[in-house]
Parts: sequence; C-alpha cells; structure tokens
Amino acid sequence: MTYPDSVASAQRALNLVNCAESSSERGDWSSVDRLFREALALDPAASHRIAYGVCLARQERYFEAISIFTLVLDGRDRSAIGVVCHNLAAIYREVGDLDLARRFQWRAMLLQDDSGVEEVLGMANDALASDHHEVAESLAMSACEMNGEEPELTSDGDLLATTGLVKAVLDSTEEGLLTLFAAYRQHQADHDLRRMGIDQLNMGALFGELNRHRAERACLERALRYFEQASLPFSCRRARQELERFDGLQSVRSFDVRRN
Repeated sequence: MTYPDSVASAQRALNLVNCAESSSERGDWSSVDRLFREALALDPAASHRIAYGVCLARQERYFEAISIFTLVLDGRDRSAIGVVCHNLAAIYREVGDLDLARRFQWRAMLLQDDSGVEEVLGMANDALASDHHEVAESLAMSACEMNGEEPELTSDGDLLATTGLVKAVLDSTEEGLLTLFAAYRQHQADHDLRRMGIDQLNMGALFGELNRHRAERACLERALRYFEQASLPFSCRRARQELERFDGLQSVRSFDVRRN
C-alpha cells in the first residue's frame, strides 16, 4: 500500500468510527458493530479499539469489551494503555471484581501524566466499595475541586451519586438520599437510562435502611424499567435479583406467628 493509500484508509476508518459513535447515540447497535469492524479492518489504531470497547461496555457486553481492550494492553502506547486500564477498572467494578478494579484504576493513574476527574472518581468508588469512607469522601471532594465546583452544586451526575453514597454512611441516610436524587435528576437531564437505573437501585437500598419499603420497591421497579428500556442484560438481571430479594424479605416481614 502506498503512503497516500494509507492516509486515505486512515481517514476512511476515522469517518466510520465517527458514524459508529453517532449510531451508538441512537441505540442502533447493529450498525455500530458493522461500522467499527469495517473501521478496524482499515486501521486497527488503539483509539479506534478503545472507542469500540467503550461502546460495547455501554451495552454491558463486558466480555467482548475486555477482549477488545486487551489488544490495546499488548501495545506500546502508554497513553492508550492508561485509558484502557481506566475502562477495565470500570467494567470490573460493575461486575463485582473489586480487586481487579482497584489494580486497573491504580495502573491507570500511574500511566497518565495528568489524571482527570474520571480517574479520581474511579478511585473514590473503589475506596467506597472497600468501606474506606473517609478516603472516598476526600477523593470525591478532590474530583469536584478539579471541576471547579462545590460538591453539593456539581452538575456531574456521577460525582453527585458517589457523594450521595458517602453522605449516607458518614452523615445520614436522609442526606444521602437527597444527594442521590439530585444525581438522578442530572442523569435524567442527560438522558442516561443506565445511570438513572443505578441511582434508583441505590435509592432503593437507602429507603430499605429507613424501613420505607413501599418507596424501596418503587425504586427497584423503576430501575428495572430503565434497564429494560436501555437493553442492559447485566443490570436487568441485577434489578430482578433485588426485586426477588425484596419480595422474599416482605414475605418474612408479613408472616404472622399467631396464625400458626
């Protein structure tokens, strides 16, 4: 292939990736797969693989995303590897492998010269999952400062969600709920069904702690509805499991020993 041919192929691949990302915004996933495969056949650049992996992860096709990201890990592009490590940390955090999530998030921080809000927030979520609540609070505040915002006034729904979970532990469940609801409204404004569902799951758990079981079930039902609308199999399964757990506990709560 001559040099002009290589340039033309790279430009064609970039155009296909842009089309694929536009299709992903519309939820046209069959077109997304086709366009990304065509792009990678023309130019298997790390940036194109990362874009495809991110789209796969958004669909909760986690194992396929991991296989795409792993190809970048085998390369020598330090910056691309750092981005991939951050995305792998997010995936493993979602599927519950917290040890791998922490390892990849830490590696991402080491590989990037200037860590951003997403990386710091990832570390805050790892600290929260490990019950290091004060550390999580400090990291979440640092992420807000990097955005140039006050924690309670940030327009970043993900930051608000993490802050709400921290508040629920360190301050009060009620304060946590209020902040989580603000996160939910922000994700609603962003039309992010997946994050809206996660917010509802977290709010349901906090309502359960307050013994407000009707509100708890309503949150779980809304979460499942959002996940179904977004066609997210992993999250749908998680929400159904939470509903089954709730119904089982309700059967125990409603049991009247006097009827024996």
